Amino acid sequence: MHSFDPLEKIDQEKIFLEQEADAWFKRNPSVLQPAPSNHRVLKALNCIELPSEGCLLDIGGATGSVSAGFMRDHPDWSVRVVEASAEAIAAGKQTFPELEFAQGSISQREGIPWSDSDVVIVSGVFCVVDRNLLAQAIANVDAALKDGGLLVINDFDSPSLRANPYKHYEGLFTYKQDYAEIFRALGTYQLIWRQSSKFEGLSSGDISDPYDRQGVTVVLCKDTYGRYFRHNK
Repeated sequence: MHSFDPLEKIDQEKIFLEQEADAWFKRNPSVLQPAPSNHRVLKALNCIELPSEGCLLDIGGATGSVSAGFMRDHPDWSVRVVEASAEAIAAGKQTFPELEFAQGSISQREGIPWSDSDVVIVSGVFCVVDRNLLAQAIANVDAALKDGGLLVINDFDSPSLRANPYKHYEGLFTYKQDYAEIFRALGTYQLIWRQSSKFEGLSSGDISDPYDRQGVTVVLCKDTYGRYFRHNK
């Protein structure tokens, strides 16, 4: 394990890009199978009437397991996966050749397909974004989604701001908060679906935190102008 100096400020983004994204993939071999239709994210989308065709962007989608499950249920959609792990992308291209991959981070803009998506999935990603990059990550997600599109956030369900030590690398943290509320605060996102339940099959956990295994899946609809009341004189 990394030896951590408590006075040292670790660049969480750098660590994930250079090593921890690959390490996560190695700890979670189940992502080489398409996600079942009752997966939290797919269950949420299956509760909503989607068009027969569209474009989905899965940010931090690893090998594309969830995206492959989505394409199984919606074969006429095109799907793009953005992932930091080169090893996960290599495995994903081999296992799910129908998917398109790009290597990068939710916090980056260069070389990433950040526009024209009908659905954007952000599953288990916001919680590991370095806090000094959170606003940029939010802006990137917003820029990726069409007006009228759907944003699916799957993350920890915490009633307050929490920072738990990241189990696999000393000095890193898992940040828990209501990420959907950030988008709703913009005024341009409306909550249309929400379900809280226990996470299953995680490779890490803090048993001292009662919310460590509690997750929430939220679907928001982007409506850039329509939700504003217009006063006509």
